[in-house]
This record gives sequence, structure tokens and C-alpha cells, in this order.
Amino acid sequence: MKQFCRISYVSNAGVLLSFDKKNILIDGFCNSVVPIFKNPPVELKTQFIGGISPDKNIDIILFTHHHSDHFDPQTTVKFLKHNPNTVVITNNDAIREIRKQQSGLANIQLIQAGAPMGLSENLHIIDGVKIQAIPLLHDGDKYRDIQNFAYLIEADGKRILHVGDAKPVGENYADLNLTDKNLDLLIAPFPYVGLSAARRIIKKYINPQKIAVVHFPYRELDSGGWIDATRKSFQRVEKDFIDTVFFEDIGDCIYI
Repeated sequence: MKQFCRISYVSNAGVLLSFDKKNILIDGFCNSVVPIFKNPPVELKTQFIGGISPDKNIDIILFTHHHSDHFDPQTTVKFLKHNPNTVVITNNDAIREIRKQQSGLANIQLIQAGAPMGLSENLHIIDGVKIQAIPLLHDGDKYRDIQNFAYLIEADGKRILHVGDAKPVGENYADLNLTDKNLDLLIAPFPYVGLSAARRIIKKYINPQKIAVVHFPYRELDSGGWIDATRKSFQRVEKDFIDTVFFEDIGDCIYI
């Protein structure tokens, strides 16, 4: 029987991947110091901490990097106090912040993603779930020193890539051979489909079956008009481009 993965939108760039027997949260706990970006609702954080359902919890948490619109150490530690068996994978700066907050926590499972640029590493394989951490340059020249990791997740026959805030340039993707991976889904911030040069990068170096767009601001706080500009640009090429869904509202979801 064909298996499906549910991808639920939970925060700014945060998604919950729900496979048959495993749940993976990526950038789902955040507390953005920039008010235009979406934090997870309190009730959703409470649900995650207490368990998605009586028989399902979050098995793995991934953080692409330690910026506040992707990572919240306080909520992460609160979660781990109730869910010590959950594995957290992230960069060194985020792990340092978690350890600052973790007074009274013992035997929590923190795994550091530390591969240098140009290399990748297999960090965790659990019950048929494979996770590869791929260091990619963060978008914006002032953030070039930020450790940003993309994660390639393979489970239930699905391949999903979340790129965090990676810069949409050939330098990041040319040597990864992602077109050979036959990706089912690319999860990426909105400039990846709003900019023509970024769309060319996707087609040439990634070419997934589907794209889920994240990192939109609240519409009422979008003074730069990013949402409408992205949609307008994308509409011009939609018929000839990859199937794309826009995650704007917390709770939006798709199945692949």
C-alpha cells in the first residue's frame, strides 16, 4: 500500500513531517525578535509538548540554524523536559543555547551538525528514517558566517529537503547532485519562487516534484509587499514551473 507523508505548516519556516510511524519537526519552535515573522501559537506548542496524540509524539527535532525566527531554546528545553527521548539535531550555536537553558535536564539527546562547507554528513538513522545535514551559505552577505544546515530526510520512500535560509545560488547547490535524488518535496523560503534567478537554480540543481514555500511575513505586517510580489512573479511562470504550494496560514497542510 502506498504511504503518504503529511506536511503541516506550524511557524515561520517551521513544518511538521508526519510519516507513518515517525514525526519530525523542522524549525517549528521559534520566537522571532522580528515581529513580522510567525511564531507557533501557544496552543500548538502546548500540544507538541504534551504529545501530538495519545500514541504519537515528536521523534526528531531539526533546527536549520540558531536565528530567532527559526529557533527558540526556551521552548525547546521545556519540550525536552517532557520528551527526553526526542532527538534534537542542530548547529553548535543552537546546542550551546540549549545547554545554557537545560538546568535539571539529564540524558537528553543533542546531536551537532558540524560538517564544513562542501561536505555533508549522515547524522541520524532511526527505524528507517535517514537524515543528511548539508551546510549551505545563509542568504544575505552579513550572515555569511552563520552555520545554516539544509536537511535531506528520507522515510517511507519519500525524500524531502528543507533548506532553512540558504542562499539560492549555484555555489550552494552545484555539487550536491540533488537532481539525481528525485526529491518529492523542496521546502524553501519565498525568494526561491519569487526571483527568476532562484527559479533557475531550482530547475537546474534541485528539480523536485513539488515545492512548499515558507517564511512569508504576516500579511498585515508585510510593508514591503513581499507576499503579493512573490505571487505575481510566480504567476507569470506557474504553468511551466514545478507544482508549488504557498504556506501562509498556520495549520495549512499537504500530503505527498
